[in-house]
Amino acid sequence: MIDLKRNYTSFSILSLFFILFALYQAFNLRWICDDAYISFVYAKNFWQGHGLVFNLEERVEGYTNFLWTVYLSFGYLLGILPQTLSVYTGLFFYFLLLGLFFYEENKQSFGNLYPLLLVHLSMFYHLYVFASSGLETSVFTFLVSLGFLLWEKRNQFAYFSFFLASLTRPEGALFLFFLCLDWIRTKRFRIPILFGFLLFCFYVFRYLYYEDFFPNTFYAKGNKGSYFSQGFYYLSYLIRSYPLYPFVFLLSGIHIYRLFTKEKESRMLFIALLLYIFYVLYVGGDFMGNRFWIPILPYFSYLAFKQLQVWTLDSQILSNHKKIFYRIYSKNMILFSLLFVLASAVYIDPLKLTKGRIAEWHGIGEERMFYEDHLLDVSGYDVGALEGVRVAFFGAQAHFIYYLRPSYAFEAESGLTDKTFAKKPLENRGRIGHEAKLRYEDISMRDIDLVLDNRFPELELPFITYTWRSIPIHFYLWKYDPLKLNRICQRKDWNCEDLKSKFQKENWDLNSLKFFGKTSSL
Repeated sequence: MIDLKRNYTSFSILSLFFILFALYQAFNLRWICDDAYISFVYAKNFWQGHGLVFNLEERVEGYTNFLWTVYLSFGYLLGILPQTLSVYTGLFFYFLLLGLFFYEENKQSFGNLYPLLLVHLSMFYHLYVFASSGLETSVFTFLVSLGFLLWEKRNQFAYFSFFLASLTRPEGALFLFFLCLDWIRTKRFRIPILFGFLLFCFYVFRYLYYEDFFPNTFYAKGNKGSYFSQGFYYLSYLIRSYPLYPFVFLLSGIHIYRLFTKEKESRMLFIALLLYIFYVLYVGGDFMGNRFWIPILPYFSYLAFKQLQVWTLDSQILSNHKKIFYRIYSKNMILFSLLFVLASAVYIDPLKLTKGRIAEWHGIGEERMFYEDHLLDVSGYDVGALEGVRVAFFGAQAHFIYYLRPSYAFEAESGLTDKTFAKKPLENRGRIGHEAKLRYEDISMRDIDLVLDNRFPELELPFITYTWRSIPIHFYLWKYDPLKLNRICQRKDWNCEDLKSKFQKENWDLNSLKFFGKTSSL
């Protein structure tokens, strides 16, 4: 006989405690990364009526989060800056994610006095980290998790969830595509055709607006050929972070195999899940530690939890008592549960060595530890200081573009905002999104005035100094235009004394145009 008694009061109280604990942790770790400011620039330009563009003079889809960017733009209607809206929306969807799995566990955890799955998820450090970050990760994770749970139940609302996920990140289309195939396989055509048509309309819009079916970020980061060696490092980084998480992989793998062999209805779901893993391994993952794994980890943990539930129920069936495995499991259920919780709770920083922290491991880093909460603060910027100036910047400086507002900004790290640079062939593979070789002509052909970081130290470019929050930062001159520079140098946060001294020393005319860069790398 199976005992199905439960103490709902203790279960609910413990669930509430761990949800509040997780939200407290995520709130304390709230932050914004540099990449988020790319979307913020698009959102601001869209709200101001310039369209979904980074530079007003060209249409390039330099973001991978269409729905997220459009959503952030409407924050301006309520006077809410994207810095605030993105962080608290992410925290809200993290709360919804925990509530979603509390609901599922509450329906399934017969005999438990404690919320096992919820405790596991509420202890996940990287779920805290990516609950905010300014990126769409938290929203995408919720939509994907909800879509999988609805797919399991053959609920047609899974289409809506995956459709929104597809508009939030391109990878969502993978899950929507296989969901459509799954329903077409069972001769249900109407809903797959409807949502397939809606997604097709979005791709048509993208092509008509940007003249490309894929976002520019696809060419800048993902369309560089297979990079399995880096992909396996990316997977290894997850295991280095959570050394007990392979126990979850084992449990979920057993559950997937069990359903794959016994229930044909679940096969497409698991194929889509495994193809997402293959895709991440193929492109080499990401430079942000575990960010690409986050969207599927809650569902993997859920599958592992379900396998524990299967064993728990099976171990109470009298006919199974003679089997060695069930005798062992029934006597060690607490140990299995503890290992499941510890799989997320035991977090080891992969970048911490005995001699101190290193910046990255095989090109993978913890961006939150680098930025902390510095980019949450909207103060300390000389807003609009670079109006009328053309600049080249590198990923980490995207926040300066948002505030200083140059007339043209070229992202010179991977070409996120530039179609030509994004499609340049790579000479060598390296850190994802930071592999393109910048050359003199890349700067000169775009008529750049300032380079926000000197990647050509051999040129000894002159500089002006911008004081940001008491921190002096050098911006380097590629081309000197007295009309533009005089206006900047008159602002209180800018110091041009080094530049003027160099002009005096070399007997150059401060009132004439002068070119300091080079037109060719040859």
